[in-house]
Amino acid sequence: MPDWSDLEQQSPDMAAQGRALLARHQVAYLATIRKDGGPRVHQICPAIIDGTLYASIAPSAKLHDLHRDGRYMLHFMCGEHDAEFHCRGTATEIRDSAEQAAIRQSATKQDLNYTEHEFLFRLSIDRADTTTWDNFGTKQIAAVRSKWAATREP
Repeated sequence: MPDWSDLEQQSPDMAAQGRALLARHQVAYLATIRKDGGPRVHQICPAIIDGTLYASIAPSAKLHDLHRDGRYMLHFMCGEHDAEFHCRGTATEIRDSAEQAAIRQSATKQDLNYTEHEFLFRLSIDRADTTTWDNFGTKQIAAVRSKWAATREP
């Protein structure tokens, strides 16, 4: 499964923009797929730990969504001059208790409270996109978009 470390190796500028936005806000919007196929959006506090993107999800509709269909999209809060980062992929629940403890401990070092009553998910990344703006605040504003897609092995 492609993860954050793949993005960092193959597109370091995009990964740096994502890390900067996450460090600035610690909050992102998680989009999941409801049972009826419609979108659902929630705020979460993701963490990047040892080259992997994680989410801690409390018992909720979004938890049911991820258990049923692990596809997600994560949009980080905007940065200076509306800089954007978002990624999508598949969420996989982490069931190993030792791995859960290590992730919770690492999240605590990032000032995140991943509690034991929440479910931990590893977020693979199939695609990431960034947007920055040239001539921000003027009539000549123009979007500068970058995208990264994970390479699929045959």
